[in-house]
Amino acid sequence: MDLSLKLASKSIFSKILRSMGLITISLIMSFTVALIGLISFGMQHGSDNVKARMGADMIVVPEGYGDDLEGILLTTSKNYFYMDEDVLEEIEKIDGIEVASAQTFLMTLEASCCDQSVQIIGIDTDTDFTVSPWIDGQFLTSLKSGQIIVGSDVGVREDDSFQMFGETYEVAGILDKSGSSMDYSVFIDRSSMDTLMQQAQDAGQGVIAEVNSDDVSAVMIRTKGIEDDSAIVGKLSRIEGVDVVTSESVSSRLTEGLRDMRTVYIVIIVILFVVGIIMMFLIHYMTLNERKSEITTLRVLGVSGKDIRAFLIKEILILSSIGAVLGTSIAALSFTVLFRLIDVLTDVPFTMPYGGETALILITDLVVIAVLGPLCAVSGIRKICPEYILE
Repeated sequence: MDLSLKLASKSIFSKILRSMGLITISLIMSFTVALIGLISFGMQHGSDNVKARMGADMIVVPEGYGDDLEGILLTTSKNYFYMDEDVLEEIEKIDGIEVASAQTFLMTLEASCCDQSVQIIGIDTDTDFTVSPWIDGQFLTSLKSGQIIVGSDVGVREDDSFQMFGETYEVAGILDKSGSSMDYSVFIDRSSMDTLMQQAQDAGQGVIAEVNSDDVSAVMIRTKGIEDDSAIVGKLSRIEGVDVVTSESVSSRLTEGLRDMRTVYIVIIVILFVVGIIMMFLIHYMTLNERKSEITTLRVLGVSGKDIRAFLIKEILILSSIGAVLGTSIAALSFTVLFRLIDVLTDVPFTMPYGGETALILITDLVVIAVLGPLCAVSGIRKICPEYILE
């Protein structure tokens, strides 16, 4: 074994409390940085998915329910509100609109109605352009009688079925993960809403509000792109009893929230790094000064100044690396648990970072924290070696 490495190993085990203290500092820093990094990427992807899943340039909802719709889009919350289908006909008459597709939201009174508590949404598969394109990357052109589409977090049975109101439905497609309420939603054709309501009555399991195939909760709109969106919004606003939610307003709300969170995370990381570097510098400076007699003894025994400097650097690098590995590993495990808690307990749009991003965050964190220890000790080593060690 290399002399400097042998000396480093003996020093680590002979001063176990000092070694554990240095490991702990690196562990805390690497854990915090890695966890915050993973959470930041998870929130960013969740928000990106929500904006992409919105699909529509603008959405028309009953008057007074614009904020409720944004809540459904931006979180995992559920809601219901209705307007007459006549609104759809008025919307389709407006110039500049390419497609207008109606959706109907259904809220059940109890989770026992279904295999799992879900938001049921009726869509018009003939005109839909916001749901079916996200089914495993394939476009579903229609839903047959007895078929449904489900979100990524809806528990599908082994035979690809899902039960609602005592009836078993075939799952025709499963949406990709979005981090929004779509993950806990079941989509059926709007023409089947009357049948679904009858099944609910027959099963003795009601819904919060009676609904039929003529009721509309939201109209998803895609424009032709040849007329300014603000002009179309102005025309839509003239329709009595409606609110208009635009993709820009949703995106702005998401971006603003992310910016605030990102600022908090950056401040935490900067403070942590500054405090950590100061602590590492002071601890290494004090411990190295306390080791003057140890270094003098090594020099008397014939160990060269080069070997002493090498052994000190290696000792600190080993301790920093151990702390970084432990901190990064614990952060990765904690994030796995935290991801499920965020998914279940909060309404935040949140998805797992991609594998490559996760690896990059963890590896970068590990390397930076491992190298930071020796860098903070360099000045102390340079100070003590020239004074007591002559080449």
